Amino acid sequence: MYIHPPITEAVVGINFVETLDEDTKSSLTKKLSAHYAVHQPIENLSVSVDLSATKGSQQTANTQVSKETSHRFGSSDMTELALVFPKSFVVSQMAPYPGWEPFFERFTRDWKLVRRALGFREIARIGVRFINRIDIPIEGPIVEHEKYLNIYPHVSDKYGALSAYAVQAQIFMDDMRCKLLLNSASIPSPLLNTASFLIDIDISRDIEVPQKDEDILNLVSSIRPRKNDVFESCVTDLSRGLFKHDT
Repeated sequence: MYIHPPITEAVVGINFVETLDEDTKSSLTKKLSAHYAVHQPIENLSVSVDLSATKGSQQTANTQVSKETSHRFGSSDMTELALVFPKSFVVSQMAPYPGWEPFFERFTRDWKLVRRALGFREIARIGVRFINRIDIPIEGPIVEHEKYLNIYPHVSDKYGALSAYAVQAQIFMDDMRCKLLLNSASIPSPLLNTASFLIDIDISRDIEVPQKDEDILNLVSSIRPRKNDVFESCVTDLSRGLFKHDT
């Protein structure tokens, strides 16, 4: 466990096969409102234009506008979030990250509320995502991110030093029947004299997806240590020194 984990956001998301109707979302928002100080409805407008229709010899445009409502719930400081979308439910924790136990406890609480409001809904995908920002001190004209990170592009040095990069890897974890989507990139740093790098770990399952609550929670719990293994493989001891272990 790190004293200063570099996690900027932790997410658990559940995607449903079918779209939630407005009555169902309204029932769920009432239950979630009891646990969050802030509730923000979000209106999403979609516009589609069909140019295939004809009237006589003239082509006409058939325009359709649809509206969908999503809901964002948050704690008073907006570090604890829950989001209800037309086809998904998401629990998010912004920095500072309090640790897995309180985050998973909140997800479990909210998921039980979802089940009460929705009843059985077939689940299409379960995902756990952790976004990390590695802040490396600038001590010279070139930031040697290779000393801190184990994930970055390899380019011949005859072209000079990298000024920015973005890489993505997709790996199927056969033992868990899960897909790992791993992103790393250089990003603008919010700190002075520091270069920042993203390590975004998304582990999800969309085949043979668990449908029972116990199995869902077990899968989410089992993804967490695998996420830790992936993160540890992406950083070096120099990075770990920045976070500091809790002794």
